Order: sequence, then C-alpha cells, then structure tokens
Amino acid sequence: MPGATLEILPKIDGEDAAVRKALVRMLAVVQGVRVADGELTSLDTQRSDLLEVLIGLFANRLLVAVRRGLPRRYIGHEEDLLLLRGRLNVVRQVTRFAARPDMLACRFDELSEDTPLNRVFKAAVRRLTRVTCSAANARLLAELSARLEFVGDSAAPLDEPVRLDRTNIAFHDLHRLARLLLSGDWQRTTNGKSLGFSLLFPMYELFEKFVGRCLLRAVTRSSVHLQHTGYSALRDDEGQRPFPLQPDVVIVTPTGPIVLDTKWKALDHHDSKQLKVPQDDVYQILTYGQAYDAERLVLLYPWHSGLDEGINRRWQVVRTKRRLDIATVDVGDPSRAVSALRKIVCVDSEALG
Repeated sequence: MPGATLEILPKIDGEDAAVRKALVRMLAVVQGVRVADGELTSLDTQRSDLLEVLIGLFANRLLVAVRRGLPRRYIGHEEDLLLLRGRLNVVRQVTRFAARPDMLACRFDELSEDTPLNRVFKAAVRRLTRVTCSAANARLLAELSARLEFVGDSAAPLDEPVRLDRTNIAFHDLHRLARLLLSGDWQRTTNGKSLGFSLLFPMYELFEKFVGRCLLRAVTRSSVHLQHTGYSALRDDEGQRPFPLQPDVVIVTPTGPIVLDTKWKALDHHDSKQLKVPQDDVYQILTYGQAYDAERLVLLYPWHSGLDEGINRRWQVVRTKRRLDIATVDVGDPSRAVSALRKIVCVDSEALG
C-alpha cells in the first residue's frame, strides 16, 4: 500500500501525542541522547506518526550543527605535481621521475569532509529522504543532502570506524540518532512491488534499558549491576549449574542485595489486593530471591493513571524475612523516574508500616 503508514503505539497511558512524547523520552534515555522540552512541544498538536517525529528531530538537529561546519579531518594523499606540496616522496621520485625533474612526487595531508562520521550522516539522510512523507522534513533533508555533497557514500554505514572525541562533541548525540534510524529494516511484502520501511522497538527491552539507565543516575553506579549473571537455580550431583539466572538489576547494599525485575505489562488498579500481577512474574522473582539470598525483591511495571508512582504493594515472602514490592515508574518523565526509583530502592523498611 504505497503511501500508507501503520503506527502501533505502545500501551502507555494517555492520548496519542502524550504516548509519542513518552516513547521519544524513553528512546532518548536509552540511546543517551539529550532531548529538550522545546523539541517535543510540536508533539502536542502534530498529526505525523512517530517516525516523522524522529526524522524531524534528527534533521533539525543535524542541520543546525552542519551550518556551523561539518567535522573534518586530515587525510593523507600522494600526488605527482609540478610544485612541491607537503613532503617529497623520495623513493617514488627516484624510481619513477629520475629523468623528469619537472615532476615532483608529493606526499601531503589535506583537510577533508569525507570522514566516517559524515558518511554515517549522509547514509541516514539518504535513507530518510526515501522514507519521509512530510514536506517539511523533505525540505530539511534536501538541504542536508546539498551540504553533504562532497562526502563519500558508505556501503555499510553502521560499520564505519567512527571516532567520537572532544573535537566532534557536538555530533555525538546526532551519531546515536543516526544509528538508531539506520537500524530500521527495509521490508519487502510477499505480494506487490512496494518497498516499505519499518522501525520497531521491543517495548520490554526498551523499558528494561530505560529503567537500567535511570537507576545508574538514581543510586551509586558501582552498586548497580545490570543483567547480572553468575547464579543458577539448580545444581546437579556433579556440581554443574544448569538454568542460569539473569535478573534485570541487582543492587548491592550493606544489608543484602536487592533484585529488581522489569515487566512491560499493565497492572489493574481495580484489583485492590493483587493488582492482577501475573503469577509467573512472582514465581520468577522468588527464584531470583532464593538464589541471590536477596533482602528485597522488586517487580517494576510502567505507571498509568489509577496507580501511585512508587511502591504500590508490599508482601512478605512466607517463612523468610524477604520482602516483595510491586512498584511502578512513569516512563514519560525521566527526571521523575529517577526520583521514584531512588525512593523505591532506598525506602526504609518501616516507611510503609
């Protein structure tokens, strides 16, 4: 269906514009890209899909940056000239131009825009030009194409040996955005000849990484271990440990570890006792608690209206001193998420009575 767009928004509480804004903020946190509030104001009234929002964000930022000047670097050249430029290539001069004193084998460095970083940007601009249906975005991308005219094409932009350092710090966030957009897949349909583009985000992975990044800001980084490994639920007679465990987050505290697992599922605030927490989630985190001898267990879900942000339920694990907390965090506001996570993992044992 040429010209048609299918947008499937995640199950986040709110209107479509608010959902898009929340998703962009999650992506920004996970990708390490700083997004200002002013860049998201257009989402309140815009009618474009999420892909056009990301294209516009990337194109606007890149155009502002390249108007100040593209990042360049010195590239070595060897050329035969009438006048000396740089240094003389003595070996080439003696072997090839011994009888031609009018020609000089020169070796010199030339400042060039054809860098791996710029090739990534050009590849992203070319791909997005074929994808966008927005006239405004098309105009931005056309200007970017003109400014990147003397940059070479890349056959594999995601494999370019890009070096990010203090000389191109203004382009670090843009490089991450470009890689995000280049990672989208070109999809051919089984029937028809149209070529489509898909940009898909597994929400459970995005939520897990979002929480991990926010926790690294909320508490001491050295105490937070993401995707922790090394423990197993079982051990056989030979000492082998099948079925290794990998909780999303393990936080080391003086009184014992806290094991936190993220779940991209909607809780039901109408269920006053259990919030419709799936039994499988509880069984899984209880297994983590036993293996890690954890002081506390936390199942973390996305917040929606009707729930309190932070700890919503607290249970005592039978015949142990271990506690299991059911908590939620607002994915639409990273600063609030950091504050809420700090309270969740640092809450005093008697704080909730």
